[in-house]
Amino acid sequence: MTADELLAWENRDAPSLNRPSDSAEAQSDERQDVTTCLSFPLHWTSATLAWDYLNDFSIACLLLAPRPDDRVLDLAAGTCWATELLGRLGVRTVSIDLSVEMMRRGRERLATDSRLIHRRDAAFVAARAQALPFADASFDGVLCMNALHHVPSYAAALREIHRVLKPGGRATFSEPGTAHSVQALSQFRMREDGVVEKSVSLPLVHRLAMDAGFSRMRVIPLRSPAAYAFDYAATPADETPLRKMWEETLRDSPGEHARFVLRKGDDPPADTLLPADQLLGRLRADIVLELASPTVPFGHAFIDRLRVTNRGTVAWKARGRRFGGQVTCGLKVCNVEGQILREDLGRTPLPRDVSPGEETTIDIEVAAGLSPGEYRLRYDMVVEGVIWFEFQGSPCAERSLVVGG
Repeated sequence: MTADELLAWENRDAPSLNRPSDSAEAQSDERQDVTTCLSFPLHWTSATLAWDYLNDFSIACLLLAPRPDDRVLDLAAGTCWATELLGRLGVRTVSIDLSVEMMRRGRERLATDSRLIHRRDAAFVAARAQALPFADASFDGVLCMNALHHVPSYAAALREIHRVLKPGGRATFSEPGTAHSVQALSQFRMREDGVVEKSVSLPLVHRLAMDAGFSRMRVIPLRSPAAYAFDYAATPADETPLRKMWEETLRDSPGEHARFVLRKGDDPPADTLLPADQLLGRLRADIVLELASPTVPFGHAFIDRLRVTNRGTVAWKARGRRFGGQVTCGLKVCNVEGQILREDLGRTPLPRDVSPGEETTIDIEVAAGLSPGEYRLRYDMVVEGVIWFEFQGSPCAERSLVVGG
């Protein structure tokens, strides 16, 4: 099909597409009273929606995999509920929506909670998805929750999203499926309110996304959580409802949901700025003591020299972000029985990034803070703000130390 034919097919069930302005779309969320808006979806008037929205957000973030301090565009943010949750994950956000009023409410929403680390950094912009007012390669990720199906042209929006993403970036979407535009509520909103309500076809999105320059598309073909509950008998009889459940998923999910992520180019090299869950099983170091004095006078600092090799599968970053991610060499001071007494002495940064298989030399300076006595010193690498390597089974280097009186 040609581009014009694809656009006509995409919009076949959207009679309100030729609306004279975006005002109907912009005003649809503004009808909510401010209190409801600032709490949505966790409000008593939207309790039924809340669980589905939070489930969809969880799936979207698993696909997006934002790292703390990433810059993410919340596309067609509406009440800015996703913006708030991203902020709680340490993500820097830019929210856009057609409605200036909703952006004002979004700023108010974030301002009410001092626990949101990036709330003063968050930006709110009134703009259209088909003409994003941002420079090329501005964002690490784009999140679009239940909004793409309101856009008059998927192709134009996808081209703009691709443009503003950095190489290796991801755009994640959670949308209604192929049956959306013909549902009674959608037809009512288009007829009475002039709002665009379109279906989202995964094959169409894939074609348009590849044409826009995206390299890959991943899909999660699931229905709403309630579809997977059944009376569990703990017998072979459970096989029948389970088989029926998955058959219904394959049959009905495309009509109900379109949850997918688009990737721009290859994923960036794996490093310790990845989300914590993506570092599991990937951190390992060989640590060899090259220079260490067995005794030190009381009140004196000392320096131990270590040769450290990256035996894991992610690069160790020498510089982190606001929430950590950099790798340092740490010292655990233990008594002779092995109980940890202190972990705050001798923390030493890497001299440079260290790729898997590479080694580096670290001079770890230990401040004069130990009382006279005998100690066991345990040297380990640590992803600051995340985890000690030892917690993933990586071996430490150990030695004895006597601090003289």
